[in-house]
Amino acid sequence: MNISNVEIIHLDKPFKIRDMPLGEKVYVIDNYLETSVQHWIERIVKQSNMWSKSNKVRGQSKTGLPHHELWGASFYVGQNEDGSLIKGDCTNLQVLPGKYLNRKICTDFGFKWKRFQYMGMNSQTHGQHGTTHADCDIQDEWNLSFLYYYNTFWNPEWGGDLRLYNSMQFGIDGREEHVKENCIGSIEFVPNRLLIFDGRIPHGADAPSERARYADRCSIVLRGDEIELVDSEEFYNANDRLYNF
Repeated sequence: MNISNVEIIHLDKPFKIRDMPLGEKVYVIDNYLETSVQHWIERIVKQSNMWSKSNKVRGQSKTGLPHHELWGASFYVGQNEDGSLIKGDCTNLQVLPGKYLNRKICTDFGFKWKRFQYMGMNSQTHGQHGTTHADCDIQDEWNLSFLYYYNTFWNPEWGGDLRLYNSMQFGIDGREEHVKENCIGSIEFVPNRLLIFDGRIPHGADAPSERARYADRCSIVLRGDEIELVDSEEFYNANDRLYNF
């Protein structure tokens, strides 16, 4: 997949994947969840004790050090042979936001996971830039990635944009030059915003600016290497088999 340009499309409601092409397009939906649900998710995940330095982009250095290592927590980490999702480092109560969001996204966008990869949370503070990475391998044409920003407040001056690139760049060294020469689009960090895109597009999240002090830029990532489209009639009569629970 040769990325030369990315079109960022803002919509006011979800859509069925079968009706809208992905490719070099990134879809942005604001106010995705009801305010009460958004606050419920933030309350549960911020008060949980499952956070760890688990959000890593692997490095190629002989030292074994990663390109970046941010705070994270995992709802689901792959799937079993029967297709059910494997629960991550969370309790039954803590997994509820992930279970709810996965079910809603699958229903809203009309698909089920055929090769599920990961669902979890990221947290960045000032100085913790995310390096450029892709979510899946280049041959996975039926992949799908989602990012949901569950913060209930964010000052636009605090930054935290998601940047899209036309090529990979490993590590922090040379990041400023890479941004200047290879960034082909950016999306502002806005609370209750959902992003949908082809996970093969190289991307990385800016750290909050110094003005944000200790405020966390928080997101939930949901991605899979392959999806299967599902008719609305199936979801109407669905049980948990469609959501891999």
